[in-house]
Amino acid sequence: MTILHSEGIFTHEICWCSCPGSDATDWHLHLLRERLLPASITKPRTAFTCDVLNHFLINALECKTSAMSFYQKLKRELMRVSHQWRDLKHRKWFGFGHDSEKDPRQGRLALFCPACPQPGINLPPDWRTQYSSDTVMRQYVVDGNFTAQHMKMNKPELDVSLSDGKGYMVSEAPYQAHLQQSTCSSHRAVNAANINKSNLWSTGISAIACARHGCFIPHSVVDLQKGER
Repeated sequence: MTILHSEGIFTHEICWCSCPGSDATDWHLHLLRERLLPASITKPRTAFTCDVLNHFLINALECKTSAMSFYQKLKRELMRVSHQWRDLKHRKWFGFGHDSEKDPRQGRLALFCPACPQPGINLPPDWRTQYSSDTVMRQYVVDGNFTAQHMKMNKPELDVSLSDGKGYMVSEAPYQAHLQQSTCSSHRAVNAANINKSNLWSTGISAIACARHGCFIPHSVVDLQKGER
């Protein structure tokens, strides 16, 4: 088996458990118990240590190091497994990592503004009588970025979402269905500027944020299609 560590690539001979009742479909679980994330679930032949995944994450966030620069030979497997690693950590942070039967609802893998009024979290039980409505009223703003373009994929069926609609982005299928029914015709100048860009899947991004503190609202960020439509 090929094991990728922060200090290099190592090849080791692995002796899988052959005890009565053991199953080859559980090989990936054996690796996870040893803090090795397999590149595939069925009969894995490559695994990544937690150290190399954390090292890649820190380099990507702090040093803006691309996966190719970090390790060109491992570009494809590293990107795929790092996405799975981040999704596993997100589910663990939000309390969904230890219960496989509990599925996060929309926006449950994202943090709401901690400073905004939230009954049961940062407001007393008698908040309705203790504060005026203006004090606890939430205020939101909407803004968009028309330069954050995303090109179409050659094989979109291979782009599997791990947390569709469970973070800050909205669920893809309901959003696309809403766009098909939308009759909005405003912002024609921006729409006309992007209408010929047929190679783009999205022409920008728009988000709802807390007006007081600037925090994004979970399940409120959308891709713009042909301007602000």
